[in-house]
Amino acid sequence: MTRSDRPLSRKLVRLGFQVLGRARAHRQDLWPGLAIDRASGAVSWKGGHLLTLVPAAQFIPSGRPLLAIVGSGPSLRDQRVEALGSGTAILCNGAAALADRIRPLAVAVEDERFVFRHHAMLAALPCDIPLMLSPSAMRALAERDTGPLRDRDVALIENVIKPIGAARRALTDPELSDFVILGREGAISVAPDRGVVITGTVAFSALQFALAAGPERILLAGIDLTNDTEPRFYERRADAAPSGLRSGLRRILAGFSLAATVAGRRGIALDCASPVSALLDIGYRRDELLNP
Repeated sequence: MTRSDRPLSRKLVRLGFQVLGRARAHRQDLWPGLAIDRASGAVSWKGGHLLTLVPAAQFIPSGRPLLAIVGSGPSLRDQRVEALGSGTAILCNGAAALADRIRPLAVAVEDERFVFRHHAMLAALPCDIPLMLSPSAMRALAERDTGPLRDRDVALIENVIKPIGAARRALTDPELSDFVILGREGAISVAPDRGVVITGTVAFSALQFALAAGPERILLAGIDLTNDTEPRFYERRADAAPSGLRSGLRRILAGFSLAATVAGRRGIALDCASPVSALLDIGYRRDELLNP
């Protein structure tokens, strides 16, 4: 397999669960071994207690002057990420490599393939750095070693249209109408601990949590969306994992566009630190904070 692919065993599991039909196929995210009780937050692994989920608000304080969402775009190589300071950022995927340079509020991962490739990076994080994980990312971590999940605050990134223990639903489902805002193309959750809208980049999921915290300003760094053929800032070209961003770019940008509208209504400044980001083309303001 290539480094970006799921192991063959997971590909077979995915194929097997497709037999259940589209409405139930997302049960494969938990199988085998992971169980999540949404009501109590209790998470078990192979029948034994693993952890109890906490709301992200427990480690993403409300009303801060600045929250940052840091992706792993190539632009970060030439930027001064330390300018963010500690206690401001949610690091997404490979941006976890920055945890020894800026103390993050949390590390967010929603694609199990990242766990398969970079389990060691996540396992090396100090246990007092919270994780924000999708069900499949949590299961992939537990499959390798439950140690990095124990004695750690963990919040759930749950796809609103694929609820745990229930059938797939549409974004227009009436049960979502009190916390999911629908735009002309995109959608966004304003209560992310109840579920987020997934677009194809974990940065958008993290942004939903940041907006819910109501800071004065949110800065997006390393979210380029224009140079996905280049290695991420922590990769070498020889072993860079392929990116699927290009194929889902329209959906991703629709989400970020709606997020900007929601932020504006709430008086939250939403800026972009990447000089090459596609977000600049949809009206995001360029911020110079991380310039060298």
